Amino acid sequence: MIKFFRHIRKTLLMENKTSKYFKYAIGEIILVVIGILIALQINNWNVKRIERQREVSYLKNIKLDLQKDLTNLIYMIEFRQDKFERTQKILSQINGSPTSNIDQLAKDVYFTIMEERFTPNNSTYNELSNSGNLNLIANDSIKKLLLDLQEIYKYNDAGIDHETYEYREYISKSLFSYVDLDLIKPIYEEEKTAREQNIDLQSFQSLFQSLEYKNGLVISITISKDFIPFYDKIKSKSETIIELINRDIEKP
Repeated sequence: MIKFFRHIRKTLLMENKTSKYFKYAIGEIILVVIGILIALQINNWNVKRIERQREVSYLKNIKLDLQKDLTNLIYMIEFRQDKFERTQKILSQINGSPTSNIDQLAKDVYFTIMEERFTPNNSTYNELSNSGNLNLIANDSIKKLLLDLQEIYKYNDAGIDHETYEYREYISKSLFSYVDLDLIKPIYEEEKTAREQNIDLQSFQSLFQSLEYKNGLVISITISKDFIPFYDKIKSKSETIIELINRDIEKP
């Protein structure tokens, strides 16, 4: 093709057709410029296509992370609700409410040492953030909600750290001092009954007289009550992000 153009230019010059040569040269330059613009456009299209493929891949992975979180959050909300109700019942019994079911009391007391920590599956977000590729996500709504979640996760970590300290300082220490956990664990796991373990209401009197344990229960009730709507908030935001991701992935 290049030889063909050179041959035309050479012929025009040899025939002394200068004006035609310049017109041809200008036309050739225009063709070259158009060719370059087309090549740049194709290159830009390829770059955008590759970036879109990467964006969709990241969005799908974020969606998977959030779906795992939703399963965990449903469990955490149920756990917190259960802990709130059990702890409130024990506190009521400490304050004088009658206790008729020793098996249930043993289970509730043992449950007070249970700790659960919500740990989000945000490895994909962290990879995007640490690599500086967060701008690959073009949807500002998705990006904003993801950033909101990161701030909420920080609050969650701080709250859990505080709760863990309170549990171990007030509840666990009191249980270790006043209750034989080895005896009530089989009751909690429903392998044996309180009667079989020689556990009665008197077995919990020293624990119920512990001000540390009572204060620990009050803190536990407050924290669990606060965490239930908090986890609902994370769940709601996660569901919204998943919905936005589905729409974004499906768009042409």
